Amino acid sequence: MTTLRYSTAPLKRRLAALLYELLLVAAVSAAAAIPAGITAMLLNRFSPRAATLAVSLMLMFAWWLYFRSNWLKKGQTLPMRVWKIGLANQHGSRPAARQLGLRFMWACVFLVLIPLLAYAALHHNGIPPRSAFGASLCWWILPWGYALLNQDGQFLYDILAGTRLVDLLQKQ
Repeated sequence: MTTLRYSTAPLKRRLAALLYELLLVAAVSAAAAIPAGITAMLLNRFSPRAATLAVSLMLMFAWWLYFRSNWLKKGQTLPMRVWKIGLANQHGSRPAARQLGLRFMWACVFLVLIPLLAYAALHHNGIPPRSAFGASLCWWILPWGYALLNQDGQFLYDILAGTRLVDLLQKQ
């Protein structure tokens, strides 16, 4: 595999791709909700916590299958192809499967786990659900806002995974 050095994709295009990605992840979630709902109905009789955990794990597994299959086949998801953004390692070649797993794991930590924990803590301390939800989404500033502070303009989960979102329109 040849290694080419690409410049970082512009932040506006990466954020536009993220918005498009949200639509596709919603579709994946909707498809995964059917077996997850059936599992939840079966497990809820025995343990509501186990049902909640099973649904969460099934949704995350569906997301992982979506991202992994796209990243391994073409190095991009559909929104990344539309916006001419590629996923590369620090050397400019395709990331290894381990790096893809790390990228997904860190993205889930920053975009799902931390906001959920913040919501639970705020709601537990008497904050109304709507206010707790809004405040918990402020944690999304951490991984995406980091791109404004980072010299290369990369998201925090890309830095931690050793990956980069590169501009396929221009070579460096």
